[in-house]
Amino acid sequence: MKKGSWIVNLLLYMILGIAIALQFRSNMYSKKDKSTSNFDTEILITQIEQEKKIQEDLKMQIEENNKKKEEYLRSYIASNDNRKLKELWDSLNYAKLVGGLTDVQGPGIVIKLDDAKVRKTEDVSLLIIHDADIRIILNELKKAGAQAISINGERLVSTSEQICAGPTIRINKEVYAVPYIIEAIGVPEDLYYAVMMSERVILMRKRGIQVTVNRSNKIVIEKYNKDLTNQISKLEVIEQ
Repeated sequence: MKKGSWIVNLLLYMILGIAIALQFRSNMYSKKDKSTSNFDTEILITQIEQEKKIQEDLKMQIEENNKKKEEYLRSYIASNDNRKLKELWDSLNYAKLVGGLTDVQGPGIVIKLDDAKVRKTEDVSLLIIHDADIRIILNELKKAGAQAISINGERLVSTSEQICAGPTIRINKEVYAVPYIIEAIGVPEDLYYAVMMSERVILMRKRGIQVTVNRSNKIVIEKYNKDLTNQISKLEVIEQ
């Protein structure tokens, strides 16, 4: 082998060795980064779960303290013959009832909505339930005298929204997928007739949307359990 050729081969081997070494180090760092990333993700998930648990515990404590506060107030009012104080207490309870801030029960109807079964169609959107469908049904219930309404357990109040988000809807900032269960308290026959005769419901059924309506003698609707403070902070009371 010529001397010049030997030197060239030596340089090529050296370059190849350096390339292999760099590639090896790169793979090692990449694995280390992935391992660190996975570890950080697991820590974050654990922390989020812990925060959720703390939040739920605090909500339960707040609920218990509110119940105790109401019991103390009720006991105090009962033991003191103060007509003005009793009127204020009754007004507060009525405002909470109207505002959806108390659990209620009574006769009414239960509506179950589900998307149509999959089939070939030019417009797939006709097979699914939209927020507009929900809003029209809610309006029909309100016009028929519904006193309290919930969707999938979410109590509807004046600030409640029903926003379509793909195959789901968002209610009170919570996301729900089908089926949607609407419960309404009121005169069962009036509510039932309003829904069954609704033009939108008739159209939905023609498209294959599954709509079932059942009367019930006892429906329990829980109170609105979200914080209303931030939602009404921009409102101002107009002095009369």
